[in-house]
Amino acid sequence: MVYLGGGGPRRRRGLYLHDPPPGYRPPRLDMPFRARQRKARQEYVLMRVVTVAVIVLAAALAVFVSLIIAKYS
Repeated sequence: MVYLGGGGPRRRRGLYLHDPPPGYRPPRLDMPFRARQRKARQEYVLMRVVTVAVIVLAAALAVFVSLIIAKYS
């Protein structure tokens, strides 16, 4: 039985699978809580930075395309 939900093993709600999906690796519980918390915070910050960068690049591409369309109209 594989638990794929949040909130830890004591929480009853969540997604339980009889067989693990391919490539599933259980979370490492031998890491200290502070290390897991720091890693989660770093991943969160990295995801936000990448999201902002993608949005800025998409906006720049939209402006570039609209300028080319305006030039040839």
